[in-house]
Amino acid sequence: MKTELILLCHATTHAMKTGSFPSTGDAIDELELSRLPRLASLLQPDRVVTSPAHAAMQTGRSFGVATSVDPLWSDLDYGLWQGRPIREIHDEDAGGLGAWLSEPASAVHGGESLEALQTRVCGALERNREAGVTLVVTHAIVVKTVLATVLDAPLMSIYCMDLEPLSTITLTLSGEAWRLRSKSCV
Repeated sequence: MKTELILLCHATTHAMKTGSFPSTGDAIDELELSRLPRLASLLQPDRVVTSPAHAAMQTGRSFGVATSVDPLWSDLDYGLWQGRPIREIHDEDAGGLGAWLSEPASAVHGGESLEALQTRVCGALERNREAGVTLVVTHAIVVKTVLATVLDAPLMSIYCMDLEPLSTITLTLSGEAWRLRSKSCV
């Protein structure tokens, strides 16, 4: 049996729409709730694993299968910036924001660096080698970090990726290596 990970970016939150850094308590935007049943009918995983963030758990519950929470799939810890508008951070500390956006080891916000996130997602990939199809509901920056890792791309490449809410990336395990898989839409 094959091992497949479908990485799903959770549904849109108010923070996403207002240009704010996320927080773990952000709920799904009400308009997004109507999109979840259709998505659940398209993806039929054996199991669902979510980040502990409220929006990820809300999204994961829509699939109607047992859901577990794994903190390795948590969003980046934005430290002091959590829940705050990005424009406000820029106005207060443009240099710090610039450093965070250009230096993967930077954690000027007092939270987690991109390098630390990459280490964490490597652990998550190791933990999810179980046969079958696992749907992981997580955050765009986490999925981007997984992609950079699997493709052996520079970590800064995440800033060249745009992932929409409720978009998916599929990985399959081939021997010891994860491979990116694109599925037909027809």
